[in-house]
Order: sequence, then structure tokens, then C-alpha cells
Amino acid sequence: MAKYKDISNEIRLRIKKGVYKNSNNQIPDEMSLCKEFNCSRMTVKKALELLVLEGLIYRRRGHGSFVIEKSNTNSKINILTNNFGGLTKDSKENIETKILDFKLIFASKTIAEKLDLAENSPIYEILRLRIIKDTPVVLEKTFFNPLIITGLTTDIIKSSIYEYIESTLKLKINSANRIIRADKSTASDKKYLNISDTEPVLEIEQLTYLNDGRPFSYSFSRHKYDKFEFTTFAVKH
Repeated sequence: MAKYKDISNEIRLRIKKGVYKNSNNQIPDEMSLCKEFNCSRMTVKKALELLVLEGLIYRRRGHGSFVIEKSNTNSKINILTNNFGGLTKDSKENIETKILDFKLIFASKTIAEKLDLAENSPIYEILRLRIIKDTPVVLEKTFFNPLIITGLTTDIIKSSIYEYIESTLKLKINSANRIIRADKSTASDKKYLNISDTEPVLEIEQLTYLNDGRPFSYSFSRHKYDKFEFTTFAVKH
């Protein structure tokens, strides 16, 4: 494992244990971390950037890095576990899931790096279509690490994988790094989402982590632009 990932894992564990619970939730400065972990400043920066992406810390130029308050972190977890990449919780009872593909493949270099695996490691690839009130709204491709998420079946995939992870596997989902972008529709989008050549889609690229810092899921969800709504909450520090 890369040095910066080792450092981010250690800081993440300290955050969970409340090690940095001081007057302003500040963690040690970069130079102190460099000395402690015997590494370069660039390595520390990469470790901290990873924690920022996971929603665990925020950084203030000239002031340092600070742990995000627990209430804000819980808000992120609720967003993650109670929706499907932008679909609201209230919509879940009306969602139908159609499994288009479910198989083991060998991870490409990019996907392997995201899931912290060796290239060509076997992984699950799942393609699902989300349908609300007979209208297809999301085309979702997800890659899972089968060494962490074991025992997946079509019945589980058709309901809630996240619920299976936490209720059956007893693993705790902690956070997700999301990138939201607009994109031109592809042949698959047109086929499964019933959209025209000129209609765009909104894509969510998401990497999801357990509370021990392990990435277990990497996904791309393609949304009909007129059926997508994303709500966020920001705090000025």
C-alpha cells in the first residue's frame, strides 16, 4: 500500500477514536506529521487530501487541518445510505430494480487502483436499471471488491446492497467521494433510459468507503437530466 494511504488510514482511525478532540478539533500541522511518519511533505498532503475527499476533515489556508464535527459527518452518512445517487429516500418505496448484468470480471488498472486491489484482480461488475413508476431514471454500473462484499446474489442486488452490507455482513459504511458531471448520452443511455440523441445525462462517479477506510465500491450512475435532483449543505469555516 502507498505510504500516503497508510498515513491517511492512521489519521482516520485517530479521528474515529477522538484523538483530535481539542478546543477546535485541529490535527497536527504538516511538518509535525512529516516528522512522525518519516515522510515528505507531499506525501502528507496527499494523505490529508484523501481525508478531505472522504468528508472527514477540512483545511483552512494558513491555519491547518480540522476534523469535521460529528453532526456534519452523520449528515453525509445519511445521504449516502438513504438514496441511490440522487434519488430521494421518499422515492425508494416506488423503485423497481432491473438487473441487466451481474458477473465477475478482472479489474482494469484504473478500477483496481480505486478499490486498492492488484490489477486483474477478480471483482463484481453489476449493471442495474432503476425504474420509478414505470419510468427508467437511472442506469447504474457498480464494481465491488468480492473479498470485502461477499455472498452477493441476484436477490440482494435487486433490493438494497447497502442494507445487506450493514445488516448481514455487519460492516459499517462511512463515507463516499462523489463527482457529479453533465455528459452526452451514449447508446446505452438511449436504449435503457429512453432518451433522444440530443438529451444529456447527469453522471455520478462515486467511490464508497467503510469506516476502517477500505474502499469497497466504485460506481457510475447515469441519470435522466429531468429526473435528477441533488441537495447539499455547506458550512463556512
